[in-house]
Amino acid sequence: MAPSFLDMEAAPEKAEKEVPPRMPPCLRVFVIVLFNFTTSIMLVNSVKCLYDLCGFKFPLFIASMHMVFSWMATTMFGASPDGEGQVLLPMAERIRKVLPFTILQAASIACSNLALTYLYPSYHEMVQSLTPLFTLTVSVLLEGKRYYCWAYWAMIPVCGGGAICSFNEVNFSLIGSMLSISAVVFRALKTMLQGRLLCEQKVDSITLCYYMSPFNLAILGTASALTEGWRPWRMLLTAESSFAEHSYLLMSLTVSSILACAFNILSYLTIKHLSPVGANVMGNAKTPAIIFFSMLIFGNAVAPLQVLGLIVTFCGIFLHAQKGRVVNK
Repeated sequence: MAPSFLDMEAAPEKAEKEVPPRMPPCLRVFVIVLFNFTTSIMLVNSVKCLYDLCGFKFPLFIASMHMVFSWMATTMFGASPDGEGQVLLPMAERIRKVLPFTILQAASIACSNLALTYLYPSYHEMVQSLTPLFTLTVSVLLEGKRYYCWAYWAMIPVCGGGAICSFNEVNFSLIGSMLSISAVVFRALKTMLQGRLLCEQKVDSITLCYYMSPFNLAILGTASALTEGWRPWRMLLTAESSFAEHSYLLMSLTVSSILACAFNILSYLTIKHLSPVGANVMGNAKTPAIIFFSMLIFGNAVAPLQVLGLIVTFCGIFLHAQKGRVVNK
């Protein structure tokens, strides 16, 4: 039987009311974590490429360029007051709620980039495996949260694996190690403050990146101007090297900045879906990939004891994922 005119006329209305199926929550979290791992691996190695392959050893300037791209991208693709249901915080509230963790993030980024001038990405990531322990400690001491006992036991292999990896590092640097540990401490404090804004006040990740970028740009840009001066600008704007080398530098800096923008947004999404401690524990899973690519690109050696440390770390990550939940009050 052919459809009547009334059926045909009602069909568009019915189609408009149909809602496309949403991605299952578990799959959505998996995709976010996967892309977060990928951008993190590429970002760390892109910064090291700028240092070693391009001779562009200006960590604060590079971090400033990362913030420029993050601010531009979030302004163009989402953080607009005209968006549906989007209400931007007034500037006074941004200063009160966003600026504190922005200062911590700027300090973490600066220490991390400076550490890479002394360390290979592989060893730097091994030190960064301590982040879950510091994040858990901050969560307990400053927020009063309590976890099941397995969450605390899991920190032993999670962080102990990083200690084992560091024990036999052939490219050890005390200054680089201290900078890398400082980055861990600042990141743990920053992550907890971010978690409050993302989870408790329901601020989306793109808007939070939009709030954060200009503050970080001001902090890092000022620090770069005071410590690095005009040297990075001269290297970028005056073609002292060959055309091919200059083009490669500009392309590498642009790619690194795009990766930083994507990593910032994906990191906020990961914190929102997994909680601050869970996000940092899962973040340790990217360490083997960063070590592999560091060996492949820069040729630094990795000892068998460090492989053992990675296995121990993964055991801790698995234990935390299975048992390390927050105790409900």
